[in-house]
Amino acid sequence: MKHVFSVLSVTCVAFLTILISSTGCKKGDTGPKGETGNANVQYSPWLDVSFEAVRNTAGDTLYYETVVPAPKITDSVLAYGDVRIYVNNGTAAQPEIIPLPIGTILIPFISKGEIYMQGGDFSTFTQGGQKYSQFRYVIIAGSTPARRDVNLNDYNAVKAFYNIPD
Repeated sequence: MKHVFSVLSVTCVAFLTILISSTGCKKGDTGPKGETGNANVQYSPWLDVSFEAVRNTAGDTLYYETVVPAPKITDSVLAYGDVRIYVNNGTAAQPEIIPLPIGTILIPFISKGEIYMQGGDFSTFTQGGQKYSQFRYVIIAGSTPARRDVNLNDYNAVKAFYNIPD
């Protein structure tokens, strides 16, 4: 009986070897190199944002608010990840990037699919052909290791660490 089992085993291995080699399995061609990046990080373009005044019954402005749609902020991101928001108070040519919140002057509230911001009027505006006060958010998924060697309040450090283009 042992002899029959050994013969069957050798026959099966030989058959599988022939079958695999006859299918022409081979390694494919190498494709072009993709862009450097981090699969666990997503970011928005620099966004133009308009704030609306919230007024009391006497018509006095109490504060300004806006909602920025952010469909990639999911329940999973809220539970396990991190979302950082930055405002460029300068221009694309001469950036002055500040992380939010800015004390009590501008406070973001992050929820599924959107970012609500409240505070002063930080609406995007154009002066001398240059845009000022644009916003960008960066989503860091929960699968990113908890220990990071980057200062998340320093936009340039985040941009370099996660390979985010201008």
